Amino acid sequence: MDIELTAKTRNNKGKGAARSLRRQELVPAVLYGPKTAPVSLSVTALRLEKLLREMGEESKLLRLTVDDGQNSQTRQVLIREIQVHPYRKRFLHVDFYEVPLDHPIVVDVPVEVMGEPVGVKKGGTLNLIQRTLSVRCLPRDIPEKIQIDVSDLDIGFSIHVDDIMKQVSFELVDEPTAAVINVVAPEGAESEAVASEEEESPAGS
Repeated sequence: MDIELTAKTRNNKGKGAARSLRRQELVPAVLYGPKTAPVSLSVTALRLEKLLREMGEESKLLRLTVDDGQNSQTRQVLIREIQVHPYRKRFLHVDFYEVPLDHPIVVDVPVEVMGEPVGVKKGGTLNLIQRTLSVRCLPRDIPEKIQIDVSDLDIGFSIHVDDIMKQVSFELVDEPTAAVINVVAPEGAESEAVASEEEESPAGS
């Protein structure tokens, strides 16, 4: 599914101009990139909100149509940053990054857990420690998600980044020893085990 958004160029800058845009339900924005001079834009707040729902947590290429009032051009971009008002839940600013399609980039891709761990069947709890992992690839090769089979994961064991590296065709740039998923013992089980060991220890030992 193509993700598309239309933006209009703007000449007025500064805090006053930004507030004026927001009163019109528009969001101040900027387009930039390694081969792109910064361009000030505005986008419709409702369309931006809808687009973010469509994208979810995934890093996807976005077809951004830039309209200057006379001509329009389509750019391939990523959303680099979104500023949101801390309590009014209103968009304050958005940054669009135009990506060179022939150069690898680093993006965060969501992790999806597949299967039921054997440790969970024994009463353990599955913890997703990292919800996303950083992938380096060409813009058009960005995976939608990283699927990890946890069926064999037992209580007390973890899946690390280097375990996942062996299963995927793209490059992961996170610390290889970092834990991504683990299964922990049921709450209270550890303290019960400690208490049992203390009871079995000979007095004065």
